[in-house]
Amino acid sequence: MGLQWIPEGNGVRYLGIQVEFRLPTEANFDKMMLALKGKLINWSTCNLSLAGRILVANQVLLASMWYLAACWNPNPRMCRQVWGVVRNFIWGGKATKARAKVKWDTLSLPTPKGGLGILDPKS
Repeated sequence: MGLQWIPEGNGVRYLGIQVEFRLPTEANFDKMMLALKGKLINWSTCNLSLAGRILVANQVLLASMWYLAACWNPNPRMCRQVWGVVRNFIWGGKATKARAKVKWDTLSLPTPKGGLGILDPKS
Protein backbone atom coordinates (compact mmCIF):
# COMPACT_ATOMS: atom_id res chain seq x y z
CA MET A 1 0.00 0.00 0.00
CA GLY A 2 1.34 3.37 -0.97
CA LEU A 3 0.98 6.72 0.69
CA GLN A 4 -1.73 8.85 -0.89
CA TRP A 5 -1.11 12.57 -1.12
CA ILE A 6 -3.91 15.02 -0.40
CA PRO A 7 -4.50 17.23 -3.45
CA GLU A 8 -4.00 20.95 -2.95
CA GLY A 9 -7.23 22.60 -1.85
CA ASN A 10 -8.48 19.47 -0.09
CA GLY A 11 -7.93 18.66 3.53
CA VAL A 12 -8.49 15.97 6.06
CA ARG A 13 -9.13 16.05 9.79
CA TYR A 14 -6.59 13.94 11.70
CA LEU A 15 -6.99 13.55 15.47
CA GLY A 16 -9.12 16.68 15.56
CA ILE A 17 -6.68 18.88 13.65
CA GLN A 18 -7.35 20.01 10.08
CA VAL A 19 -4.43 19.04 7.84
CA GLU A 20 -4.21 20.74 4.49
CA PHE A 21 -1.56 22.12 2.16
CA ARG A 22 -1.01 25.80 3.01
CA LEU A 23 -3.77 25.87 5.60
CA PRO A 24 -3.60 29.08 7.63
CA THR A 25 -2.92 28.55 11.32
CA GLU A 26 -6.02 30.59 12.15
CA ALA A 27 -8.31 27.87 10.75
CA ASN A 28 -7.46 25.41 13.53
CA PHE A 29 -7.21 28.22 16.09
CA ASP A 30 -10.72 29.50 15.37
CA LYS A 31 -12.18 26.02 15.94
CA MET A 32 -10.19 25.70 19.16
CA MET A 33 -11.46 29.10 20.40
CA LEU A 34 -15.07 28.08 19.71
CA ALA A 35 -14.54 24.87 21.67
CA LEU A 36 -12.81 26.82 24.46
CA LYS A 37 -15.72 29.25 24.77
CA GLY A 38 -18.20 26.34 24.77
CA LYS A 39 -16.32 24.68 27.63
CA LEU A 40 -16.18 28.01 29.44
CA ILE A 41 -19.96 28.39 29.22
CA ASN A 42 -20.43 24.94 30.77
CA TRP A 43 -17.94 25.54 33.59
CA SER A 44 -19.17 29.06 34.34
CA THR A 45 -22.48 27.62 35.59
CA CYS A 46 -20.62 25.94 38.46
CA ASN A 47 -19.95 27.91 41.61
CA LEU A 48 -16.19 27.30 41.80
CA SER A 49 -13.65 28.77 44.18
CA LEU A 50 -10.58 30.56 42.83
CA ALA A 51 -8.55 27.36 43.25
CA GLY A 52 -11.25 25.43 41.40
CA ARG A 53 -11.22 27.92 38.50
CA ILE A 54 -7.42 27.68 38.32
CA LEU A 55 -7.68 23.88 38.15
CA VAL A 56 -10.34 24.04 35.41
CA ALA A 57 -8.27 26.59 33.48
CA ASN A 58 -5.15 24.40 33.58
CA GLN A 59 -6.78 21.01 33.04
CA VAL A 60 -9.68 21.80 30.73
CA LEU A 61 -9.45 25.21 29.07
CA LEU A 62 -5.72 25.40 28.34
CA ALA A 63 -5.47 21.69 27.47
CA SER A 64 -7.02 22.44 24.06
CA MET A 65 -4.28 24.92 23.30
CA TRP A 66 -1.51 22.60 24.47
CA TYR A 67 -2.84 19.88 22.15
CA LEU A 68 -2.85 22.14 19.09
CA ALA A 69 0.44 23.78 20.06
CA ALA A 70 2.09 20.35 19.77
CA CYS A 71 1.45 20.62 16.00
CA TRP A 72 1.99 24.34 15.36
CA ASN A 73 3.18 27.41 17.22
CA PRO A 74 0.44 29.90 17.98
CA ASN A 75 1.36 33.51 17.31
CA PRO A 76 1.34 36.16 20.08
CA ARG A 77 -2.13 37.42 19.10
CA MET A 78 -3.57 33.94 19.57
CA CYS A 79 -1.88 33.60 22.96
CA ARG A 80 -3.35 36.96 24.05
CA GLN A 81 -6.85 35.85 23.03
CA VAL A 82 -6.59 32.62 25.01
CA TRP A 83 -5.06 34.50 27.93
CA GLY A 84 -7.97 36.96 27.91
CA VAL A 85 -10.62 34.23 27.96
CA VAL A 86 -8.83 32.33 30.73
CA ARG A 87 -8.20 35.52 32.75
CA ASN A 88 -11.89 36.46 32.60
CA PHE A 89 -12.85 32.97 33.74
CA ILE A 90 -10.37 32.96 36.64
CA TRP A 91 -11.35 36.35 38.03
CA GLY A 92 -15.02 36.50 37.07
CA GLY A 93 -16.05 32.88 36.64
CA LYS A 94 -17.55 33.77 33.26
CA ALA A 95 -16.61 34.85 29.74
CA THR A 96 -17.51 38.46 30.55
CA LYS A 97 -14.76 41.01 31.04
CA ALA A 98 -13.25 40.79 34.52
CA ARG A 99 -10.57 42.91 36.11
CA ALA A 100 -7.46 40.96 37.09
CA LYS A 101 -6.61 41.26 40.78
CA VAL A 102 -3.04 39.92 40.48
CA LYS A 103 -0.50 40.17 37.64
CA TRP A 104 -0.39 37.18 35.30
CA ASP A 105 3.34 36.74 35.98
CA THR A 106 2.55 36.32 39.67
CA LEU A 107 -0.31 33.90 38.98
CA SER A 108 1.92 31.69 36.88
CA LEU A 109 4.46 31.25 39.67
CA PRO A 110 4.37 27.93 41.53
CA THR A 111 2.37 27.99 44.77
CA PRO A 112 5.48 27.73 47.02
CA LYS A 113 6.72 30.97 45.42
CA GLY A 114 3.47 32.84 46.06
CA GLY A 115 1.69 32.15 42.77
CA LEU A 116 -1.33 30.05 41.93
CA GLY A 117 0.35 27.71 39.45
CA ILE A 118 -1.62 28.79 36.37
CA LEU A 119 0.06 27.64 33.17
CA ASP A 120 1.15 30.49 30.92
CA PRO A 121 -0.03 30.17 27.28
CA LYS A 122 3.13 31.95 26.06
CA SER A 123 5.37 29.26 27.46
